[in-house]
Amino acid sequence: MGVPDRFAIEYPRRALELIEMLEASAREHSLLGSFGLLAASAVLTIPFERMRTSHFLHDVERDGDLVKHLKALEGAEFLEAPFWRKAPNDQEWRQSRIMSNVDTVHRWQDPGGCDPRSEEANTIQTRKASEVLRVLRNALAHGNIIYLDKDGQEIAGNQMMYMAFLSRYEESPEQRDQAETYRVVITTEEAFLHFVKCWAEWIGGLALDRRVVSAA
Repeated sequence: MGVPDRFAIEYPRRALELIEMLEASAREHSLLGSFGLLAASAVLTIPFERMRTSHFLHDVERDGDLVKHLKALEGAEFLEAPFWRKAPNDQEWRQSRIMSNVDTVHRWQDPGGCDPRSEEANTIQTRKASEVLRVLRNALAHGNIIYLDKDGQEIAGNQMMYMAFLSRYEESPEQRDQAETYRVVITTEEAFLHFVKCWAEWIGGLALDRRVVSAA
């Protein structure tokens, strides 16, 4: 394996090859959710960090195109973001907030007192891609992930169907002092793996854009 010219782009390409090699085995052993997390921890976290101008390995001249694409996600709606190769099923994604004790899943409440897993509390339709990605990235980086069964409950031994990704909700020092609240993104294991593969393919294809720009 050669040393990559652009790690932030070539690494996701290599990871995508591994995903395609191992996905069938993960499905066969009913480990699709865990497989998706394994892939996402690398495919999302590493390129996302390397695309940021604050990263110490970021090169302004080399990586300016990556910054441009990352900033574009701040204006794109998550469900219509440019990284989707196939439009996601909006019924398989939810985003809300948890105001109550996050450790007690069956008592979760959003700011209006609704269950954050409910359709009524779902705000994914209005969320920008950068907002959702930030929750996923933070949850993966800090291990803030909860497996949920078909009823959205955390009951040991039940078949896992959903994954909840939690990110600390911090708007001001005052709010941080008053209580810990969280942003939560919930999706199915199938939908999450679809996202991971789309993201890796999109990131891995950005080098083409760079060559076209250089040629122009």
